[in-house]
Amino acid sequence: MSAEKTTKVLPENPDSSRHPSVRPSPARPLNMETDAEPRPRTSAVPLHSQVSSTSDPARRVDMYNRFLAYPVDAEADAWFAETKANLAKCLLEADYRPGLFFWTTRLEAYVALYGRRFSKADHVLLVEMYLALLLDPDMEPSLVSRFAKVVALLLRKLELLKPEDLTIEWRPLYKLFQRVHPSTDQLHGVFYWPEKLDDKLRELIGFCRYYFPLSATQEMLDEFRPMLCPFDDQMSTAMDYLSMFLPTMLKPHQAQYGYELWLEEFLNIWLAFHGVPAWEMSMLQLFSRAAAENIGYIQWEKYVAAIFTKFLRTLELPVGKKQLQLVYSNDSFDESSAVLWPVAMIHNEKCLQALEVLFRSVESYFHPSNYGNWTDKLSQTLMFLPMGMVARLQLERFRPKDWMPEIPPEACLSDDTVRRFVRAFKPLALLNLFNKSAPEEAAIAIQQLALLAPEEIFPDLLDKFYSSVENMVEPLRFQAIVAALSASLPFLFNYKDGRKHVVPLMLALLPGIDSNDVRKTVSTLGFFSTIATMIPLRPCYDQADSAQVTSDDREVCGQTAEFENILLQLLDKCLAMLDNFAVEPGARTDHMKGVGLEANMEEKIVKMRMEMLWFAILTQVDDNTAQLLADKLYSAASSRIYPVQQLGASLVSYMCTVVMRLRPEIGKTRLLHACIRLLEIRLAERDNVMDLTNLDDELLWSLKLVGDVVASSGKHVLDYVDRIRSILRQTLMMKCNSGHRYACIIARAVLITLLRTYPINYYEAPEKIFPDFPAKLSTLDLWGKRVQPEDVHVQWYVPEAQTVAVCAGFFQEFASEALDLLNQYASGGVSLEDKKIQKCLHVLEATLVGVISHCGFDFDEMVALPGYDLTYPQEDLPKISGTKQEEILLNGQPVRKVLAETLQRVVERVLMGHQDETKSLKSVLVLYKIILLSRGPSPEDVMLLGGTLSTIKNELQNRLSLKKSRFRMLYIEKARMQHELRGVYQRASRMTATRVAILKVIVRLAVSRYKEVRSNAQTLFAEVTGQLNLAYRYVLPDILHYLADSKSKTDDNDAQLKGCLYLILGSKNLSLLLKHDWDTIRRVVPAVVEAQHSENATVSLLFDALSEKVETMFITTGLVIKPAVDVAVKVATEMLGLEIVFEQALKIGQQKLEVKNANNLRLYVELVEHLVQLLNAPQIRLKNFLIGQVFLSYFIRNDVLPPLRLVQFTLEHLLDSNDKARRTSLLMMISIMRALKPPRKKIRIEPCHDLNNRPLPLPTTIGIREDNLWVCVDETRIPTAEADYDNTVFIDKIWPGYYGWPKSGLMVSAPAAQQSSWQRTRDQMKDVELLILDKLTDEQWVAALIKFLAAEDFAHAEFDQEHFMMFRGWFRHFNKAVVPLFLQHLQQLVKSREEHSQRAAAEIMTALIRGSKRWPYRMVSKLWADLAPLIQTALNNISGETLPDWIAFGTNSIGYGDMRQIYPLLRSVLILSPTDTGFQTSSKLAVIHGIFECSDWRRRNLHYMVLEMLESRLTDSYRDHVAYLLSVAFRHDINLPHMDTRQDQGPKATDFFNKYFATCLSLLEDEGHTTLQTLILFKTIVKAIVTHVSSLATLRPDVLRYYPLLCRFENDTRDADLAKDCISALTCFSQVFLSENAIPRLLSEVHAVVTKPDIPWRARVVALDNLQVCIFNNLLTILERPLWIQDIAALVRQRLLDEQVEVRQMAAVTLTGLFQCQFLPMSPEELGVFQQWANLQLPRGADKTSPEYLQTLIRRHAGVLGLSACIAAHPYDVPAFVPNVLMALGEHINDPLPISQTVRATFGEFRRTHHDSWREHKEKFSDDQLAILTDLLVSPNYYA
Repeated sequence: MSAEKTTKVLPENPDSSRHPSVRPSPARPLNMETDAEPRPRTSAVPLHSQVSSTSDPARRVDMYNRFLAYPVDAEADAWFAETKANLAKCLLEADYRPGLFFWTTRLEAYVALYGRRFSKADHVLLVEMYLALLLDPDMEPSLVSRFAKVVALLLRKLELLKPEDLTIEWRPLYKLFQRVHPSTDQLHGVFYWPEKLDDKLRELIGFCRYYFPLSATQEMLDEFRPMLCPFDDQMSTAMDYLSMFLPTMLKPHQAQYGYELWLEEFLNIWLAFHGVPAWEMSMLQLFSRAAAENIGYIQWEKYVAAIFTKFLRTLELPVGKKQLQLVYSNDSFDESSAVLWPVAMIHNEKCLQALEVLFRSVESYFHPSNYGNWTDKLSQTLMFLPMGMVARLQLERFRPKDWMPEIPPEACLSDDTVRRFVRAFKPLALLNLFNKSAPEEAAIAIQQLALLAPEEIFPDLLDKFYSSVENMVEPLRFQAIVAALSASLPFLFNYKDGRKHVVPLMLALLPGIDSNDVRKTVSTLGFFSTIATMIPLRPCYDQADSAQVTSDDREVCGQTAEFENILLQLLDKCLAMLDNFAVEPGARTDHMKGVGLEANMEEKIVKMRMEMLWFAILTQVDDNTAQLLADKLYSAASSRIYPVQQLGASLVSYMCTVVMRLRPEIGKTRLLHACIRLLEIRLAERDNVMDLTNLDDELLWSLKLVGDVVASSGKHVLDYVDRIRSILRQTLMMKCNSGHRYACIIARAVLITLLRTYPINYYEAPEKIFPDFPAKLSTLDLWGKRVQPEDVHVQWYVPEAQTVAVCAGFFQEFASEALDLLNQYASGGVSLEDKKIQKCLHVLEATLVGVISHCGFDFDEMVALPGYDLTYPQEDLPKISGTKQEEILLNGQPVRKVLAETLQRVVERVLMGHQDETKSLKSVLVLYKIILLSRGPSPEDVMLLGGTLSTIKNELQNRLSLKKSRFRMLYIEKARMQHELRGVYQRASRMTATRVAILKVIVRLAVSRYKEVRSNAQTLFAEVTGQLNLAYRYVLPDILHYLADSKSKTDDNDAQLKGCLYLILGSKNLSLLLKHDWDTIRRVVPAVVEAQHSENATVSLLFDALSEKVETMFITTGLVIKPAVDVAVKVATEMLGLEIVFEQALKIGQQKLEVKNANNLRLYVELVEHLVQLLNAPQIRLKNFLIGQVFLSYFIRNDVLPPLRLVQFTLEHLLDSNDKARRTSLLMMISIMRALKPPRKKIRIEPCHDLNNRPLPLPTTIGIREDNLWVCVDETRIPTAEADYDNTVFIDKIWPGYYGWPKSGLMVSAPAAQQSSWQRTRDQMKDVELLILDKLTDEQWVAALIKFLAAEDFAHAEFDQEHFMMFRGWFRHFNKAVVPLFLQHLQQLVKSREEHSQRAAAEIMTALIRGSKRWPYRMVSKLWADLAPLIQTALNNISGETLPDWIAFGTNSIGYGDMRQIYPLLRSVLILSPTDTGFQTSSKLAVIHGIFECSDWRRRNLHYMVLEMLESRLTDSYRDHVAYLLSVAFRHDINLPHMDTRQDQGPKATDFFNKYFATCLSLLEDEGHTTLQTLILFKTIVKAIVTHVSSLATLRPDVLRYYPLLCRFENDTRDADLAKDCISALTCFSQVFLSENAIPRLLSEVHAVVTKPDIPWRARVVALDNLQVCIFNNLLTILERPLWIQDIAALVRQRLLDEQVEVRQMAAVTLTGLFQCQFLPMSPEELGVFQQWANLQLPRGADKTSPEYLQTLIRRHAGVLGLSACIAAHPYDVPAFVPNVLMALGEHINDPLPISQTVRATFGEFRRTHHDSWREHKEKFSDDQLAILTDLLVSPNYYA
């Protein structure tokens, strides 16, 4: 069996998640993963498992071990005992690497093979041990990642440990995560964490939070609640932490310690924001998890409308005639939250109704014709809701009792609720099934719906299927339906009429196997394989009269007589298809030559599906049918000639193999005997077969067929061994290469099938599987019947001693002959042809693979490695047979050792002779891999099997049934995989002499002259060193020797150099450059830098790859290791049960550790010194220099002082002429300054006090309050005296104080008077600091540096953060000592208008201001005095190219931190000269905007100052910058719960907009006398509305008073910019989340627009279009108020009677939308009104301009528009009323304009939207109606 997914699948591996960006709770109740096991809650059936003698409930074993042919309990106990002992030993000695690392790997392997079968005490202790190590602040980063993975593995089975069993403190995990994400040290290049460690920690925290103490929630709120300042990015961080850490699964009576502390508060915060703040996704993930883990305990009713309104807006659907989408991206509801939260609330009637409304609203967007940018997101968000429903039902009904909270009975879903959900969701899934971008998601959704309510799904699905079968002209439609039907088949028998459809479905699908349409064929094969897995394919018509058979099933019994015929036809069609896949026989040499990759991929898919199909069929058919199939197969195999390299040969031989494997008694005579006999005949027909150089296709096909059949024949081969030997003697060493390889396959097949252990009872008669058959169960009762593990009995083939002896003789006969020839060749006794050598090696490979499972593994002693004292496992576990087995020898010696010695001599002979023998050497490498690593099946085959079984299980599992209820075949295959996994996990661990010798040969071949040999050897080297612990250390000297020696080997195209570099590069994270071993690093890194670079392109690419490997995957290696003494003693005493004190062991370990740490430090210093020496060498090449400099940059650390020579080197190369060298030096300098950064003194203050420093109680409100006024900027309280300034506490962060204060006080930087870093003299500085200081005070050096910065450089095209970081480090560290020189250069730079000079000035000034943050007043005041004029000069000289740089300057310098600290500089920037040009003014405003961009709430007075400055410029031309600044000034005007109303919070947007409303309103009242100034003012106001609403997405109701003005000027052709801004403003109004106060105000303004006579009709059109969007985006909120619905309905109906035709048409469009989302019901009364209006008779003979005629025409047109809206509201279906309405509309086709035009447009749109499914839609019309409809359309043949 093969798999469509070849993902690595091992037991106990983490469940993969479909959405990588989502991190849902690992143990959440609503587990949506399709491979999650059902957890029966109500079943009393005991789950059978292999338990140990202990009754400890924490033991959880792998249930598949019970199926093995041998017991594993004793083996598992021995493994775990040894692992425990060695873990303790490693801890006592602080041997974290390699000791603890190695034994941790053994622990993971133990869990993978045996499960968590350790005691609860051991389980808890292991978790605590690894957590303690993980949280050790001195632990090496790579080990932190390793231990995090192990803890997650140990905690993955949530039910095994109760919260009472284990307590985990949350704060240490929080501190660790803070260090990792984001890591400031990593940003500065002094400490590097493993890639994706933050993801691993998130996963780990998700498991740990269930074990946090009850007090944890309150502690977290105390820690994070003060950070909830919506104007600071820290709120996103805080919400991320809360979402990650907050425990939400508590027992119901403990809710007061859990979600009750925060849920309502956070919900109110969320609802207060009408946009999409950055923190919303984290908050929604928290809400959804709380809902999913507390189903039935949280009352969501009052929030349902708001939740689903925001949910609908998340979908970003275009609405209205203009199809405008959201003005901002909305990804808050990720796929996980979008499923978990609604599903957790669905027991509530209000929630269910909201979901039904939501589904109806979006239904039309799923139609295939309605495709757009929204389609993928819509599908991804909604299509997993059914899976969530299944998960919830599984949780409620099929999970065993455990410690997790029960769902209260009143919250459990009723069957009626489930059916309502399915009925509501079904149209979306069926429509999405034909969507070209997401049919797989739709098929999964339909599968889950079929599981939930089969009666609701299968009738429609089957109707669609039979309809598509009748008409095959739409293959894509057919494939989609078959895919959905195949996915739903496992639940077909839950449908009452499901059995009746099995045979008709099979007959209908037989034509689907079509070689001309591979996709259709794949779908058909998938259907048949699913059916074959589910039901016994045996006729049961003889049981029709049985008492067990109901009357409904008697017909089905009769249909089963067709099974035999169907299967024979199926086989015929498969064989015919394979014939069509064939090509000319002469084209064997290149498989599918010239066809291309697509054809090959199609073949692979067909092959995989067909293999699964016939495997399933032959496990289900009766003996009679199996015999017929076997006969037909042999007939095809013997009568046809399949070229062996084509798909036909592969699949026909596979079918024969499956017969032999599953039905050996049938296959023995019909296939095995016959195929061998056929081969013997064909061999006999040919003379001198051994001498033939080319065999014909007939004989090759016979050889392949025999090889494949024999491989699955098991013990039956014993009867044919002698005949096979005879065949092999004729063919094994034949000259024809193809014949020789297939003969080798036969030899290998004989040995594998006789020596391996595997299941043999795949097929069993039903009476053996089901004891109640046939007494109580009929054959039909077995259809779709699953079994429990205890009902499965696996029989195994285990080779007996006699069989092993036969195989030993077989192996000796053929292997010894080849071995003798190779020995003679290696010794120089004979000279063999190349092909002869290859054939000997092929024979050895084939026979060795066959006997490898019976060859000894660790047969010689380990080779000691100096400096390492690693204990290896004493026993070779796991034993792959479970019992003692006979070892097969070769010439009386261990096979591996004999072959290794011979192969080594062969390699030496080949290399010494300089023969071009690449094929032989490649064969040697294959043999080496088998000798070193193989114990039986290859890991790749086992992983492939695992992927296949996972796919099948996901396709067939029923999650709403008993746990582990599966089809029998899956259990047997999983048992086989469990046995084969033991061979995968039984890896060699120790390095023996034989392995060392082999590895040395591999290294030698990896640097040889032949490219293919090198490549294969390098791959093998990476694989071997990845599996054999510390193997690389044994051959590292060889690699370095070859690398050094490569300088003299330039005649082989640098082969040796390339080989060495590839070996060092390694694969993934196995590079020798990245080893966490200082001795290796010390030797490898300089060797690479010293390596002889050449002009060879490959060598250049290799150097680049090495550099990139280090830059992307470098992880800091620990220098000083500290022992975890407490953990070590606890583990040794508690886990091992020892009562002694480990003082001596700890002392010895400490001594070893001290020696190791000293050695590490020595090696580090030597490495850096050596690298600097190499890089300073004058003869070094540029490529070597650059890579060496990159390496060196990663060895700057924060735990050791940078060596002096490294700092000197960095300073020198800051002026390097090479751009890359200069950039690397810059990064190195940033790292050096970070490493030298002195600790900053911090103090804890009590911040809650008034302006007079009097303590106040902790606040209960938020915003600006009395207790936080002291941190706000007030010009009257700015410290301007030295004593005041130096003793003032400045707070750079924005969040402290806004939402409250930390209860434990606020940790802040101490005032300048208490800091000592700026007071240091030269005498107090270290040598490295003095070295840098001397350079920074060297005029020539600084001048050269500035020259480089100011030089034109395309790489320096924007403000460079790294330049800024370097300068900031200098200014912060050396303060005033280095400033004067840079100020001199700044004076010149700011005067220049040249782009790069300006940019350099911005970077240096930003660094000066930021670097001086902690300076005392006397230093910083002088700096301000110098900088203020420079800033003014720079801003006056600003240009368009440098404007972004100065904006960055404003944001990162003046705009950063506590404005009280830098207020004087701010005042200098706020000066706008009246003599400035427009560009200068707008540029300065842009810089000011950058300064205020951070939205610091403490700058309230400054915002008033900015507002005052802007109000005088509202009519200036640069309104964009004015509007942006206004949005900043109003950004704090929000309405949060518990907002403090006693203090002014800042400028109010409503006050500003109300202030200018009257002036702007004059534009409507007196349009003819509008002044230009008023119009410009209005433009600015509109721009301000857009920026204000879109930036904060909060809409105050008073702002809506501008609605009429916006509608009036939205399509004003006189001013395109104004029209565009009005559109943007209206879009903001319509797409923002409207509060309950804003909606009536909006309706009032809309009513005013459409009813005021003085407003132009175009404004009414705009208002109606915008109203539709507003309603859709606030649908659920508005639906809660019937009065609002009535007002909207009346308004739209009224506009249908508008005198202006365009208004009437837009009213119809709006009405269509309201009908479509069922905002308004389309009742018969409504239709009656429209028909009454439409049937009004126009006055005969009346003047067409008379009021009477016009009013009648308008009302008649309104009726037609209303009827058209009813038709348009159903663009993709035909409800019952539509035909009659269409006929009624047809009567108006000849009415006067505009009625006739409307009718024609309606019919044209109906034809367009119903085109795709007209075959179904026309069934809703009578023949007369179709005839009339045809006459009415433009194209009369369209509906023919």
